[in-house]
Amino acid sequence: MAVDVPDEMLLSQIWNAQWLGGLLRLRDGRELRVVYRGVWTHGLGPDFANAFIDVDGQMLHGAIEIHRRSSDWAVHGHQLDPAYDGVVLHAVWHDDLPGPVRRNDGATIPTLLLPEFLIDSLEQFAANPVLRPLGAIGFDFCAPSSAASNPAALRAVWERSGDERMRLKADAVSARLELEPPAQVLYALLLDALGYTRNRDGMRTLAERLPYDHLDARLIGHPEAERVDRAASLLLGVAGFLPLSPHEEELASLTPDHAVVIGQTWSRLGTAWRGIQVPASRWSLARVRPAAHPIRRLLGFALFLSRLESGLVEGVSAEVSRPEANRALQHWLTYRNPYLGRAHAHEIIVNVIVPFTLAYGDLTNQSNLTERAMALWEELPAGQGNSVITRMVDQVCGGHPQRVTSARAEQGLLHLNSTGCQTMRCFECPIAQLELLSTRSHPN
Repeated sequence: MAVDVPDEMLLSQIWNAQWLGGLLRLRDGRELRVVYRGVWTHGLGPDFANAFIDVDGQMLHGAIEIHRRSSDWAVHGHQLDPAYDGVVLHAVWHDDLPGPVRRNDGATIPTLLLPEFLIDSLEQFAANPVLRPLGAIGFDFCAPSSAASNPAALRAVWERSGDERMRLKADAVSARLELEPPAQVLYALLLDALGYTRNRDGMRTLAERLPYDHLDARLIGHPEAERVDRAASLLLGVAGFLPLSPHEEELASLTPDHAVVIGQTWSRLGTAWRGIQVPASRWSLARVRPAAHPIRRLLGFALFLSRLESGLVEGVSAEVSRPEANRALQHWLTYRNPYLGRAHAHEIIVNVIVPFTLAYGDLTNQSNLTERAMALWEELPAGQGNSVITRMVDQVCGGHPQRVTSARAEQGLLHLNSTGCQTMRCFECPIAQLELLSTRSHPN
């Protein structure tokens, strides 16, 4: 018998609004209390991330997966995907399986049947004009009063939180500098930044299997054009991308002849890495934008490394110490490099170069370098932002949105999201404290 099932987007909207009432019970009879429904992920992995649910008194933190039918779990291959090992609840419209689904790690996931607990009809839900949009962090705004009456104080909170995030980044770099040479630490951090979120594991493995000193030793003393091919061959070869397919050559904007040269160079130089290349399973290439593909990022890194006139650490330190350091670093990173744009260079400056030079200057007692890095940090403008920053501004400000004008404020919003919103520690959030003062000063 056919069952009329709403589409998955509508079901996600129902979960996002928590259009559910009464005592919730799972299919197996256990009581369910939704402490926090999580944040919609735009379909990248499990549907809602960082949810908190209470199942018969046991608090679970993880992801929520929404499906039209229980069997869609296997149809979509989630039982074979480690990215779904954090799912703690399977919310479905129609249950067509005899038992619960299993994750890749073997754990079973409890099932909630949505139709049994709807507050009203689907027609009534669709007619509701005040629903928060998918992707919203909370159900109510955090600090609309502060955003309206004291935006400067709100931005100051964001920037202080950004300073705290930067301090933690620098502390993490300092810990690595105690164990590894500075050039290797910086090299690994740069590769990590080139991997974005989805390919950081592959880049981290590449940094381990192709250490910087081994790569640099094969570049020293050669003309720049040859250094480019050598660096490209080793980075792509150890990463497991050689030989390139015709599609990958086109993706990388390489002529067939140039791709052949890179492949031949790898054949000559790559003997020591035969059999220890990064496995394909470490790379996540599905739905990756062409500009963010690891092949293009590694070619951009090869061009950058080939132009170094001094060591990697020395080069970074010199650029940070220049007048108008941000402009100097942007030029240094992107000069004659079609694979690395200004937006990504900005992210590298914020997330790698500033914390590295703060930690390295402190470790080596170069107070001038530390001071220049701090000055750079305080002067950096905002970048292009991302979906988390956009959601945070909406969540905090409501109908009184504020412009994010500095990198410090952007990083502060990311810090507040990870330390407050994702962990549901609203009572410790400085924005909540500011709003409390604001509402006391400006009662309705």
